[in-house]
Amino acid sequence: MRSLRGRLVLAMVVAAWLSVAAVGLISARLTVARFDAYLRHTVQVERHMPGMPAQMQQMMRGLLGVPERRFLAEVRRAIWLAALVGVLVAAVVGTLTARQITEPLQRLTAAAARIGRGELAHQVPVESADEIGELGRTFNIMAADLRRAEETRQQLLSDIAHELGTPLAVLQANVEGMLDGVVERTPERLASLHAQIQVLTRLVRDLRDLALAQQGQLPLDRRAMDLAALAREVSELSRPLAEAKNVVLVVEGKDAVPVVADRDRIAQVLQNLLANAVRYTEAGGHVTVTAQAGRTEATLEVADSGPGIPEEELPRVFERFYRVDRSRARATGGAGLGLAIVKTLVEAHGGRVWARSRPGEGSTFGFALPSGVTVSCL
Repeated sequence: MRSLRGRLVLAMVVAAWLSVAAVGLISARLTVARFDAYLRHTVQVERHMPGMPAQMQQMMRGLLGVPERRFLAEVRRAIWLAALVGVLVAAVVGTLTARQITEPLQRLTAAAARIGRGELAHQVPVESADEIGELGRTFNIMAADLRRAEETRQQLLSDIAHELGTPLAVLQANVEGMLDGVVERTPERLASLHAQIQVLTRLVRDLRDLALAQQGQLPLDRRAMDLAALAREVSELSRPLAEAKNVVLVVEGKDAVPVVADRDRIAQVLQNLLANAVRYTEAGGHVTVTAQAGRTEATLEVADSGPGIPEEELPRVFERFYRVDRSRARATGGAGLGLAIVKTLVEAHGGRVWARSRPGEGSTFGFALPSGVTVSCL
């Protein structure tokens, strides 16, 4: 029998019949045994009754036990009748109970089929607090997670298409113009095209790193290093970019900050944080880098004097392609992947990231790395 409802009803009927049958058999055996003992005791008493004629004693033995035996027969019939009634009741109750159990499961099956067809907004009604109700709530949570994942995927594809489309359109227009002789092949024009190619290369590289990290396949060459020294080195490389915008770049602290990490990946984290800070700091502002050693972890923060970020936007700044001000961010050339790469690389090291900011008071982005990690790869 493949139907769950049918199996439940059958199980209840069999259980009810076996229960009544067991009670009947045990009762019959015990009653017969007791009744035989009673007859034997009565016969022994009659034998010791003085003065009773033999013929009278024989007649009493013939009559003795007839009503009791009839009573026993009636008890047996009552037991089997009760068994029949019990089976019928079990069938009715089992059908109702099985319906209550299987109907939510049927709704879940139908809902799963709709989810499979792409109707991710569908939810199942939850009407109980038992295990089936918990299953329904878990299913609804799963459906909501799938819906959010699908929305994120669609947004990601849209953002990737936009980010790739802009530099590709510029490259196509300029190359076609050069081929047609409309656009002159000057060093400045070639440098602009090269810059667009660098944007595409960086975007593809960042997307590759994000994908590898999410799959747990991002290789990390972890070695002992000084985080403060690396901060000074990367800051020197970023200083020309800051000076071009008339932004003061300061590195605080001269003490060593030992960590075990992939030097190139942490340098990439610092470059992204510094590029982000300089990009959103107006001329005359300042960017400060601070590295500190703790008992269990080392921390590094990059603080700027930029316009700041609204508090409600802070939880999303590390998301891929997210921008607080999209139009302004596109004008500065940011693809919206820098902070997502920071979060991914730091968490790949077993660390954590954070952001603090208030509008008009600048922003601070930081990360922490465990001090004693010695694992060689992710």
